[in-house]
Amino acid sequence: QQLKIAYLHGAKEDYTNSAMVLSDAISQLRKGGQSDDRNDLLIQCYLMQAICYTKSKKLNVALDQYDEVLPLISTKEGQDSKQYNSTLIHKSALLVAMGNHRLAASTIVKYLETERFSQNKSGSMIVDDLDYILALDTSAATHLKLGDVDKAISTFERKLEF
Repeated sequence: QQLKIAYLHGAKEDYTNSAMVLSDAISQLRKGGQSDDRNDLLIQCYLMQAICYTKSKKLNVALDQYDEVLPLISTKEGQDSKQYNSTLIHKSALLVAMGNHRLAASTIVKYLETERFSQNKSGSMIVDDLDYILALDTSAATHLKLGDVDKAISTFERKLEF
């Protein structure tokens, strides 16, 4: 029920109230016992809260939400899952927005290495198209900011091929 209320606040662009409702939901979920349903709801709450804090320009708090949720997703689905890698990509993009290009670069590399291995193995990507484009843009931005123009060009070429 609280997730629906938080979603409605977010739909009205009332990210502060949405984040408060989500914070309450997280507290309640953490008090209860461990179950798959509770963990799924907890993951949803953290991801929604990260979006709320990002949209309200509270980037450090948003980053904290990603740091809280990634281990939960990793435990539930593994680090080669779509949800884990999508979240990793969004964390990397947030780090770029915060100006932390070195950490963004090391974070996005984790996804890109997993993606290359997965693509070689199965022939398909881990994440959906929009997340893949975001990953390439984030990677290119970090390469440019860190002065590695050749890698940035290579990344843009990959994007064009896609």
